[in-house]
Amino acid sequence: MNRKGVQSAIEVSILIFIIAGILVGYVILIPEDQRNELLDDDDDTSTDGTESTSTDSGTTLLSASPGEVEPRKSETMIYGLDPTKLYSKIETETQTLANSLTISRSLIHNDYKNIYFDIDRDSLDKLELLLLIVESKGKLKVEINDQEIYYDELTSNELPLEIPKAYLQDEDNILKLTSNSPGWRLFSSNYYTIQDVELIKDYLVEDTSKIKTFSVDEVSTLKSATLSYYITCNTPEEGRLTITLNEREVFDDDIFCEYLEKRELVLDDDYLRTTNTLIFEIDEGDYNLDEIEVALLSQGRDYPTYTFELDSDDYEDVSSGEKEVFLEVSFGDDSSHKEATIYVQEYSFNINTYSTDYEKEISSYVDNGANTIKIQPSVTFDIENFKVVLK
Repeated sequence: MNRKGVQSAIEVSILIFIIAGILVGYVILIPEDQRNELLDDDDDTSTDGTESTSTDSGTTLLSASPGEVEPRKSETMIYGLDPTKLYSKIETETQTLANSLTISRSLIHNDYKNIYFDIDRDSLDKLELLLLIVESKGKLKVEINDQEIYYDELTSNELPLEIPKAYLQDEDNILKLTSNSPGWRLFSSNYYTIQDVELIKDYLVEDTSKIKTFSVDEVSTLKSATLSYYITCNTPEEGRLTITLNEREVFDDDIFCEYLEKRELVLDDDYLRTTNTLIFEIDEGDYNLDEIEVALLSQGRDYPTYTFELDSDDYEDVSSGEKEVFLEVSFGDDSSHKEATIYVQEYSFNINTYSTDYEKEISSYVDNGANTIKIQPSVTFDIENFKVVLK
């Protein structure tokens, strides 16, 4: 019987030893936060921003789930606009009406000449008549559509003769050349021998205004907008350039042809819309506008910002030290790096951890009444729960 009692005691001891080993192994293998709770670990280092979990749930002043947060990065979108040409210039064209003719007049004979021609009056800037006089005597009368434009002895010093646009019509214009009468001299005549009767036509050729468009996805996030371009003068003439954005003038100045550098113009944010219209316009000259670009600098995403209320009684308790205010954060990833700056009112502190939880006392940062707290991440990470608790 004694031998049987000893054997039973040994078996019980072995069983207790095995159960104790299983319990120790379980405690070692479970997650740290559950092990601390099981062992009633009261090591709280929240005052210096390290991770801990409060045993007292307290009163929740704020609870939010921001989800993924990321640094706010500025982005620049470049809109390249097509090169354009702006011009307002005079182009000259010559039209030969006759190669050779003679005009004469005596007492009994009048040998005048009518020459017919058509002309584009709308785009005409100036019209002149050029005659090559080989030999002459007396006076010459020049008429356009029965309107006199010259009557006297015509010499090369007075040529070319300008023809007023008001005397012209688009079709069937009549140029009439007549010599004056010799008067009482019966056997004499006045005459003009002429070669190369020509019209010198100056046409105004212009394209003084061009419209360019660009779009802005989110005007509210726009930080700045800059218009840049190069301008090249094709003639020595320097005119004036005007630029409007959505019917508002943003530039108006003389064009300096010797300035060949890139020109930049900051656009007023208040003028911008989702769809924007730029108009480039000149008054005179001939220019090329190249490498026209609009650079849009966007602010990126806003930082998550929240508010919570602390009433007067609770604020007095916090001020006297009877209660404390804590920030408690639960992250969605237990292995990634979480780094951010937290702003409470005008104060700030940093979070830099790889843990799944974070707690910090923020009693000295809070004010009586409304409080604002903002998350400014330095890296991208996930926040499951973001709480402010009064304990």
